[in-house]
Amino acid sequence: MSIEMPRPDGSLGPLYLAGALRRAGIEVDILDASVGGPTDNLKDTFFRRVKQPNGLTRIGMTPKRMEEYLAGGFYNIVGIHSNFTPQTKMALEVASIIKKVNPEMLVVAGGVNARAMAERMLTQNTIDLIAVTEGEKTIVEIVRAWQNGSGFGEVNGIARLENGELVINSPSTITTNLDELPLPAWDLLPFAKYDEINSPPHGSITSAKRRRYAPMMTSRGCPFECLYCHISEEKSAESTSGDIGSLRLKSVDRVMREVDILRSLGVTHLYLEDDSLLAKKTRVTDFFKRMAEMGMKMSGINGVNLVHFGEPTANKKLRPDRKYLEIIKTSGFDEIVFPVESASQRVLDKYATGKLNHERLDVVELVRTAVSIGITCPINMMMGFPDETEAEIMQSVELGKQLINAGAPYVTFFIPIPFPGSKLFNIAIKGNHLAPDFDTDIMNWQHPVMKNTIVPPERVVELRQWAWETVNTSSYKQTRTERNVRAV
Repeated sequence: MSIEMPRPDGSLGPLYLAGALRRAGIEVDILDASVGGPTDNLKDTFFRRVKQPNGLTRIGMTPKRMEEYLAGGFYNIVGIHSNFTPQTKMALEVASIIKKVNPEMLVVAGGVNARAMAERMLTQNTIDLIAVTEGEKTIVEIVRAWQNGSGFGEVNGIARLENGELVINSPSTITTNLDELPLPAWDLLPFAKYDEINSPPHGSITSAKRRRYAPMMTSRGCPFECLYCHISEEKSAESTSGDIGSLRLKSVDRVMREVDILRSLGVTHLYLEDDSLLAKKTRVTDFFKRMAEMGMKMSGINGVNLVHFGEPTANKKLRPDRKYLEIIKTSGFDEIVFPVESASQRVLDKYATGKLNHERLDVVELVRTAVSIGITCPINMMMGFPDETEAEIMQSVELGKQLINAGAPYVTFFIPIPFPGSKLFNIAIKGNHLAPDFDTDIMNWQHPVMKNTIVPPERVVELRQWAWETVNTSSYKQTRTERNVRAV
């Protein structure tokens, strides 16, 4: 989006799959198409920006260049990582390029968007198989079946078309002991290109400091079940993906082994992609202390839950856990995005499974405490749920003002999008808030896609823009505007 700073892909999903294939003795490459191959110039890939009809900006290799790259690799199988719905069109375009290079090449897709939209993607006749679960076991089974020509009927954890009908082979088991996972193939990432770009993880405000960072996960899943989250339909053993949304943890020893590998690759900062990193305080404290002893720093966290920043009091409320926040700060976390989401407890209880209770935890005091320790804490808010009233939206705007006064640098107001794979998607389809034949291209955080909501979508857009202008400081708005101009 125009408000985001683009970053290279460098996703962990393909790195784990490459690690699994290596462990099985299978040769594998990784292509980050946002930056291109070893001989590609960044001005022709990452800095080649093309505005799309949906308002998003596309970067990366041209279709022609990707065709040349794939033709020169003599590959037998190509896997496509499809996590984000607004990029569905690009995933399908890549698949068509692969089939153009060699119609016999096996094309596999994975990621939450691919598995949530399996039938739609498979009927394009360019993708042969879709992984419907975590892929470390599945990808090896796929390759073995391809090698021996036995077909894919017995491969666990895939979706495919058979005589025009969707067939899903549910996973036999999921990995509960994460220490058994293969080591991600970080060495296959184009770190030299990433260093040249020096883009911060997840598009946060650019720092002048140059640092080599890499993604890592110490856990998978989350203890909560927010209806707008992509894993909300994957927190049950009955799911076709298996219970991969449940919280599972690596041992600290396994995590430190991964840190050693990254340090050997010149990585100095980690971006932790966990959905709920701070859930187990004793474990996290041990991990952070050992990280500090190694001289490694953190570039940020993908997911936190505010309840984990609190400690219980005698009156059954939570006060900010200053000691825990100090440990987090000492470990290098200078910035943590706080997902407040809404000031309405009703909205939080319904859509965010009550992961924040405003009566128990004073988020204004939490921000004030974090800022006093030296942690910058931007705020995420959401507005525009199907049954959310304008009065409830105004509650969130007012809380946003209080959080800015407490020291938050800015508040971002997002519009909830019913992405396929989330429970909100099913609510939107059943409630006639989204057409069954929705256009994936319009599904981005800038535009409301749900109709027949209590607050009409046009009014939600007005309120979001007004809230952003009203809540945020003049200096922040100027900085953001200048950044947007540079990105055009």
